[in-house]
Amino acid sequence: MHQRWSDFAPELESGESDRVNDVIDDISDMSLSERCELFNDCFDEVVQLYEAADDGYVRQSVVRVADQLVPGLPIVTALDNDDRSIDIDEATFQDQTDALCGFLLEALTDDDGRVRQAAKRGLKDVFRTYDALDDEETLEALVIELDEMAGETSGTQAKHLREARENAKFSLQSGVARLVEGFEEEFGDSI
Repeated sequence: MHQRWSDFAPELESGESDRVNDVIDDISDMSLSERCELFNDCFDEVVQLYEAADDGYVRQSVVRVADQLVPGLPIVTALDNDDRSIDIDEATFQDQTDALCGFLLEALTDDDGRVRQAAKRGLKDVFRTYDALDDEETLEALVIELDEMAGETSGTQAKHLREARENAKFSLQSGVARLVEGFEEEFGDSI
């Protein structure tokens, strides 16, 4: 187990927001390479902590931490710019993004709405990352999967799944279509 994870796990298990936010801040302050390395070293422990947690706030905290471990768009930018300061290749990064996506999809079915909301926010970043990687095939598959998942449930859980599906569909649009839709949402018929 990675030493940093040994320090972080008890903080997450505490369920205390200040301690959890400190962990999230610590991870956010790490370099891209450190975050990718921490992901490789501790993602299995993150999943195990999530699965073992009875407290919804602890599960929500674990989801938020998992999201921080894969710094999607900054890594894509670094890879696009052939940045040698990061120690990750595109295939490894794709694997990390796929693992995070699977974890967040599972968290999106959690009984606790706070957990689902955190997962939905994390998935939005994952969708943007797939879009930046030009991985339209994965985004299309996620739209279908989220639609099927929403059809198998009801209430706010189905609502959160449909919202996540709409976020994935939005990522499939061209840049111009997104801009127009954003203006329409912001200004309505007054454009």
